[in-house]
Amino acid sequence: MQTKQLLQERQELHKDIVEMADAHCHLSIMDDSAIIRDAVLGGVLTMVTNGVDTPSNIKTLSVSDNKNVFAAIGIDPEHALAIDESEIEKELAFNIGMARQNSERIVAIGEIGLDYSVGGGPHNISRQKRVFGAMIELAAELKLPISVHSRNAIKDVLEFLDEKEAGRVHLHFFEGGVEEARIAVKRGYMISVPPIESPKRKRVIAMMPMDNLMAESDAPVVGRTPKAVEKSIRYISSIKGLPFDQVASALTSNTRKFFDIGARSGRKLMRY
Repeated sequence: MQTKQLLQERQELHKDIVEMADAHCHLSIMDDSAIIRDAVLGGVLTMVTNGVDTPSNIKTLSVSDNKNVFAAIGIDPEHALAIDESEIEKELAFNIGMARQNSERIVAIGEIGLDYSVGGGPHNISRQKRVFGAMIELAAELKLPISVHSRNAIKDVLEFLDEKEAGRVHLHFFEGGVEEARIAVKRGYMISVPPIESPKRKRVIAMMPMDNLMAESDAPVVGRTPKAVEKSIRYISSIKGLPFDQVASALTSNTRKFFDIGARSGRKLMRY
């Protein structure tokens, strides 16, 4: 269904719905146009969908329309470990080529990062950093931001990003505390808030400037669909003591600006 028609339906059926943006989801897993349609009708007009390995990167490009759904492609740490040692260079080369061919159409390299819950031994950490580093260098080459996954690894992630002189950084599903959040703010990084509440997350949101915040659903891994981003926004709104409409508008603006979505809207994607 065309975006224009979706917007007309939304205006007719949901006149009071506020525009929202989902900074991180995985629509390639869901593979259901009805989910995207429902999200748009519910006000989620911007969705950044992330690949995590070769098959999902290909699917992410296919699902994206650069109208409401925007693609980020990368290799995440779990899938970096799943690649056979003899195939790493081949997989990296293929995905780097895919990103280069679509550099004017994708909005980020992601998701990428470190995850010590899936393999924290020296060899596994080295493998993750090898792939993470290659993806950071690719983003720098293509002048694209990165969407970073960190689990039980935030201090090493921040250190590695600094070592690699990473530019525009989005720390998705931010796992750090106030100390790490202050480092992120100082470096100009963005963090996104998932639809899950916790005391640590509450403290981070309270101290973060609005300019450094985005909201995410991480659907279908956390939120069931991108519409779950509304819960994230309401959580931020309650902590900041600001009206939902105001927060939704600010976070949408942040997301579109960070991913330079205005410059890429409407561009056709190469199909694989």
